[in-house]
Amino acid sequence: MQESKENSGFFGSLSEVKLNELRKMIIGLGTEDLSRLAVLINDPEAFSEEISDLLPNSIKLMLEKGKVSYDELIPIIETALKDSVKRNPHTLSDILFPVMLPAIRKAVADDIRNMINSLNTTLEHGFSPKRMGWRFKALFSGVSYAEIVLSHAYIYRVKQVFLIHKQTGLLLSSVSDSDDSVTKNDDMVSSMLSAIKDFVQDSFTVDDVNELDTIKVGQFNIWIEQGPGAIIAAIVDGDAPSGLRILLKESIEKIHLKFSYHLESFEGDISVFEKTTPFLESCLVSEQKEKKKRKPLLLIFILLIILGFASYQAYLSIVDYIKFNKLEKELGSHPGIVITDDDGINGKTIFEGLRDPFAIDPYIVAMNYDIDTSQVGFNLKPYISLDEEIILKRADAKLSPPNSVTLRFEDGTLFISGEANETWVNAVKINYSGIPGIMNLDISGLNSMVSRKVVNRACLSIEQYFFVFKYNIVELSEAQEKKFSSLINEVNTVLDFNFAQDSVPVIIVIAHTSYEGNPEANEKIAFDRAQQFINLMINAGIPMEVLVPKTDFIEDINEAFPVRSVSFKVIYSKPEDL
Repeated sequence: MQESKENSGFFGSLSEVKLNELRKMIIGLGTEDLSRLAVLINDPEAFSEEISDLLPNSIKLMLEKGKVSYDELIPIIETALKDSVKRNPHTLSDILFPVMLPAIRKAVADDIRNMINSLNTTLEHGFSPKRMGWRFKALFSGVSYAEIVLSHAYIYRVKQVFLIHKQTGLLLSSVSDSDDSVTKNDDMVSSMLSAIKDFVQDSFTVDDVNELDTIKVGQFNIWIEQGPGAIIAAIVDGDAPSGLRILLKESIEKIHLKFSYHLESFEGDISVFEKTTPFLESCLVSEQKEKKKRKPLLLIFILLIILGFASYQAYLSIVDYIKFNKLEKELGSHPGIVITDDDGINGKTIFEGLRDPFAIDPYIVAMNYDIDTSQVGFNLKPYISLDEEIILKRADAKLSPPNSVTLRFEDGTLFISGEANETWVNAVKINYSGIPGIMNLDISGLNSMVSRKVVNRACLSIEQYFFVFKYNIVELSEAQEKKFSSLINEVNTVLDFNFAQDSVPVIIVIAHTSYEGNPEANEKIAFDRAQQFINLMINAGIPMEVLVPKTDFIEDINEAFPVRSVSFKVIYSKPEDL
């Protein structure tokens, strides 16, 4: 007890300053440090704030030294996050609102894009009856002409956009599409919207997620999109599409992403929110009405002319196509011509293929089809054709037969009949083998030139006989009967009707008449006269097969035989042709 008093007396004799220095020397802490330490021990919030700067570094050092692992920290963080969400889910949604919703909407927008693009607006100050009516309406209604025009020019138009602080209802920023604002007091509109929102939320049984999004005021609609810290409201004139609401959502999300700190710590200073103007101006959109265009009659007329001209050209092309197709088939049907292809070059149709020099000229065939030779061309290479018709033409050109000789080709053999001199016959025997396609020569049908001359003279004497009749008379007179007997004697003397020969003489009985009077009656009488001579000649023993009746109308006075006469002509023919 005595010692305690002594100690008390010792410390009591020291001053407060001395005691503080002595305490600092013993424990290293002064009076202020001890007071601060006491506060940290007794106030958990102050202690938490004090170690908040040290805790991240401590966790980092613990992870680096291996005293704790990520696998150990992750369950603790997940549990804390779950407990926080259970207690207040709005906290996490407010944090994620500016980040997650734009990403979700962007993914959805990739699948359903808005295909309607806004059209640029143009005010046309014309003097049509409709626009004159608008001018009178503007004159008497007090509404500007521009506004009336715009009201008819747009399907919808966003006229003003407001940004309102959600907790206080104060107007943070606003934009308008023109100098003339729809509202008289923007702050009053902001307060009104906040009051209406709170009234609806308090007066009706609705969930927190079901918030006010549309208000109808006269001809205007107010579209509202709400975020955790602010509200965006757009005054819309007309019927806006659902895409406008997506635009408002994107704008409020961008504002929360950029200004989330200022919204949470808002204390009345709205100057910082002037930077939100670009986001609000992006909501000032509109859609112009599609103008009813007048029918372009001149353009339609021009198009009809072009269409008619094109149709006419198409018709001509089809006609030409048909003509050229027929021409190609016709060319292919002629001996000595082979068409392999056709092509259009510089407006001309060029046929390609082969042509024998003795074939028909293809341009002659083209003209027969009324085809302009300037529109067609032929690129036909020469070749040797073995068609019978071409072989005969080639033989005729090579052998140059006289008129009294007939050529016939069959199965590789050239048959020659008629009358020719010995010189020509010898030349044929030498030259025929050089004609392509001719393998053999048959000249058994050739007669000697001497016998041919006798026959020619006899035929000429027979052909000099003729009988003249009076008008409408058919029967022979006595004098004519005697003359007829002389004719029969001449025929039996000079003509040989042996059908075993290569050629047999044929007598053509020609009755001459005129068109004067009744041509049909004249022809009938003439035919009866010719038939009468044939009957008489048959009775005289001349074969019926070699007698041919014929009527002939003559009008020229220089004719060899007079009108109403009968004459005779002798020709030679093959027996099988009779």
